[in-house]
Amino acid sequence: MIHRKVVIYLFLGLLIGCGQAEDQPITDPNPPRVTFDEEILVMEKAYDVMRAIQNRKMTDLAQFVHPQKGVLFSPYATVDSKRAQVFMPVQVKGLLTNKKQIEWGTEAGKGDPIRLSPDDYFKTYVYDVDFIETDFVTYNGYYKETNSIQNITEAFPESNYIEFFVPGSEEYEGMDWKSLKLVFTDYEGEPYLAGVVHDQWTP
Repeated sequence: MIHRKVVIYLFLGLLIGCGQAEDQPITDPNPPRVTFDEEILVMEKAYDVMRAIQNRKMTDLAQFVHPQKGVLFSPYATVDSKRAQVFMPVQVKGLLTNKKQIEWGTEAGKGDPIRLSPDDYFKTYVYDVDFIETDFVTYNGYYKETNSIQNITEAFPESNYIEFFVPGSEEYEGMDWKSLKLVFTDYEGEPYLAGVVHDQWTP
């Protein structure tokens, strides 16, 4: 069964749900050409992946990971392919049981290495807000411009991505917004998860 938000997305356009007028998606100017059926499939996969992440079911998540490329984790919108961590499906299954600190990239504004266990990384740079409940979801686009360079299409050529965006609060003048982009690359005619890209306001 197609998730209700997938249906809303498909029939009402790139922006689903309602919210502040300034929260309008910025569509990728050169997205890959996909059919209507392909968009449905990618959106369905995105919600399946998000549920697995939300529930920390890594065995379920592993089945969506690209069999040859694995899945890359980026803490910010600027994907640093040289420093980002990439895990193959078999590694994803037991990822959260690994207590070793790993370097995932550099902290925005400071440049310090991000060294966290996989469990702490997931809490900080993957599912740090309830992304699956948001009504701001877009296909091959994003909601906020930041100081980070949005290089997702260069880092993942011939791929499609879904952004789950959570607007910021009035208390912090919207600067505490978060987003999670799930990148899908085809393998033998099926979209597989190739990237999990976190984004937020950066100094």
